[in-house]
Amino acid sequence: MKKYIWLGVATGLAILAIFGIRRMTTSKEVPVTLVTIEPQTIRQTVTCTGKVEAGENRAVYAEIPCVAKEVYVKKGQKVRKGTPLFSVDVEATQAALSQMAGSLAGSLPEIKQTEVTAPVSGVVSSLDVRAGEVLDHTKPCATISGGEGVQIAVAIRERHLPQVRIGQEVIVTGAAFSKEQYVGTVSELASFAHQQYIGSVSETVVDAVITLKDNMVDTSLRTGLNAQAVIVTNVHENCMVIPYECVTQTDEGEECVYVYRQSGVAERQILEVAGEYAEGVLVVSGVSPGERVVQDPDALSGERATVREK
Repeated sequence: MKKYIWLGVATGLAILAIFGIRRMTTSKEVPVTLVTIEPQTIRQTVTCTGKVEAGENRAVYAEIPCVAKEVYVKKGQKVRKGTPLFSVDVEATQAALSQMAGSLAGSLPEIKQTEVTAPVSGVVSSLDVRAGEVLDHTKPCATISGGEGVQIAVAIRERHLPQVRIGQEVIVTGAAFSKEQYVGTVSELASFAHQQYIGSVSETVVDAVITLKDNMVDTSLRTGLNAQAVIVTNVHENCMVIPYECVTQTDEGEECVYVYRQSGVAERQILEVAGEYAEGVLVVSGVSPGERVVQDPDALSGERATVREK
């Protein structure tokens, strides 16, 4: 009888031990959130502030002395970039050029311009063109100004200037603008610098002009309104970027992540960091595309940790 009692006690202790071990093992599993690492595009940017200004006046010239055939616009009319302003009477122009050249008629220039168009969007603020009259190509035949041709004037800080070039893409935003963002390009950089207060600090800056794409301009872009401009100075493709919340440090100060394995184990991997951006840490080694890393790894320690996905 005692034999069976002791056997029952031993069996019960074994069962309790198994449950205890399971409980201890389970309690060591750290619940974690995992983030999949995929290559992405990184954009380096420079942020600056400025104001909306009316576009500068643009004088319109004919390429050569010519005779206007038909005038399509009038003073005060709104036009868009590329709108024909007037047509050129080719035959009358050839005759006029022959008369002006006299005996040099054989060296007359070829007439390629059959229409003169608006170089920018805006309002025809002056128009000195009449059908049948010869235009002096050395003087403006029209001026386009204001209207929809607004621009953004910004100040580039001295330390950012080496990164900024004409032609770079710019994203423009403003609290009073109707669109979430506007797209443009850096169209002008001043040839001189000056001092400007940014907050309470005086800094050396260079003025720049941002020209918006024609289809971006709307009536909410009132002159004088504040604007923020983010200039895209460089673009890096297929970069391995780790979110900051996934990165921790070893006791030696090396940056690392915990990479999840299918067995429920997260292994610590040392990172080789190439830079830091708004999106996270740019790395050249330590993780591979498609691997999953632990978010908020501060609860883990050592080379390996037992984890379970939330």
